[in-house]
Amino acid sequence: MKKKLLFTLSLLLGITAFAQQRILAPMKASKSDIILTQPEGDLHTYMRTGGCVDAPYGGIQYDLTQDGAFARVVVSPDGRTAYFQNIISRAATGAWVKGNVEGDKVKIPYGQVVYWFDAPVNPSTGQSEEPYGLKLAEVDVKGSHTNYTVKTTGNAVFRIEGDWERLVLEGTSADVPNKNVKGLGLVYTDKYDGEWAYYMDYETVYTEVADRPVTPPDGVVTERYSITHGIYGHFVDVAFVRDAVYIKGISDEYLPDAWIKGTFDEDNKIHFPRQMAGSYQVYLFYFMGVDIDKIDDYYGGTYTYTLNPEDTEIVFEYDPETRCFWNNDRALIVNNMRDSIDRFQRFPKPVFRPYVERPGTPSAPAVLEINDFYWEYGGNLSTLAISVPVTDEEGNFMDPSKLFYSLYVDDDEPYLLYKDEYEGLPFDEVEEIPYLYTNDRSIFPKSLGMYIYQNGFERMGIKSIYYGGGERHESGIYYCVPKSLQDDGVEGLAEEKSQDAKSVYDLSGRQIVQPKRGLYIRNGKKFIVK
Repeated sequence: MKKKLLFTLSLLLGITAFAQQRILAPMKASKSDIILTQPEGDLHTYMRTGGCVDAPYGGIQYDLTQDGAFARVVVSPDGRTAYFQNIISRAATGAWVKGNVEGDKVKIPYGQVVYWFDAPVNPSTGQSEEPYGLKLAEVDVKGSHTNYTVKTTGNAVFRIEGDWERLVLEGTSADVPNKNVKGLGLVYTDKYDGEWAYYMDYETVYTEVADRPVTPPDGVVTERYSITHGIYGHFVDVAFVRDAVYIKGISDEYLPDAWIKGTFDEDNKIHFPRQMAGSYQVYLFYFMGVDIDKIDDYYGGTYTYTLNPEDTEIVFEYDPETRCFWNNDRALIVNNMRDSIDRFQRFPKPVFRPYVERPGTPSAPAVLEINDFYWEYGGNLSTLAISVPVTDEEGNFMDPSKLFYSLYVDDDEPYLLYKDEYEGLPFDEVEEIPYLYTNDRSIFPKSLGMYIYQNGFERMGIKSIYYGGGERHESGIYYCVPKSLQDDGVEGLAEEKSQDAKSVYDLSGRQIVQPKRGLYIRNGKKFIVK
């Protein structure tokens, strides 16, 4: 049961945004010796490199890296103690562990608990799983995840280089091809005491980061702007301070409170050099400019992104009359590596405009793709890829909180979502779906796609509705044909469809004008009407 908990329950501080590590159950810090508050002292921030072991998808991987993750270390005022936060790279619980500074070494006692879970009581049975924790240990794997030794006494040792500029984990080794790996790991406490939890770091090196996030001047006054890139966009706060521009909220996904600073030149252009955005979970993020190459128009534009470490600045044209600024050639990205592209949020050809709410007709949305998955999943299921621009037909940004969309099926009637199928809906049934709504299971953020618990559609359409400026405006309805029909040569189907494309037969071969619940044949393929 303990292994299952690690995979299925919600994560406290893990790397959920990147779907890379296992999922820890929410920590219940009833263990008084777990340090969750940052200790007093000098705080050092490090980028970490080295190898690690994890089982992110159920299979143990020995060749993973710590690249891109950061670490924090606090050195006590007397210099005799050091505290390490999230000492295991892929088990970010927020806990600190204590080490003793002796000369140029930090000795961190094994056995310190970094995670604790008090299993909740099942209200129907009155029973609960046994509580458990994770503690530091030396783990030495010999060729197989079932053949290992654990050491929970003694110390993990980091060597200090310079004035805490670099820390090196000693006593670890890795022969990855043969699965002979020795490192700093986590093992279970209590009932499963000493069992390896499949977390381990080896050949770890911490390198101090000199960069610091931007902070605006005290009392800075901001105004509301929008940032748009293709069909997407959101609100940001912008402040003009003499020859500088400060922007807050570019990274709405990771770091909504982070600031970026740009500077005007004599030609009225704004230069934004690479700069730290801040920390998110176990990663440090940077704002930077990168080159882009457009591949296609899918989702309003699909690009490749290329980083030149010698050219990470992005420069914006500025119009003093409209007070808009833009870059038509590059992308601004929020990236968790300083010198290479890894996990990131991207804004190709971004445009910043002062925001004024006004009524407007939404730009045309689209159902980009429909797929039937009733054979693969053993039930009625369709997946939709949809596109909902956040600009009106005149190119003005629309307040996303006032933007909705409705789905339409074969009979041009709105497709209703019901609460018993779509958990988290605000009402028992929903016709107009908020653009910003997601339940993180079947309706995805910012209307990128969704599951429909039905299939057999000949077409599905979408309409946008905007309530800005105190008025209601809607787009037309735009339809798409399922891939199964497109593969049969039925393409470009919109308001009118051919009789052949509409022909439906029951299993005895009779043509059916209005299919009821059951199994039918269309274009030689079976489909189900729910």
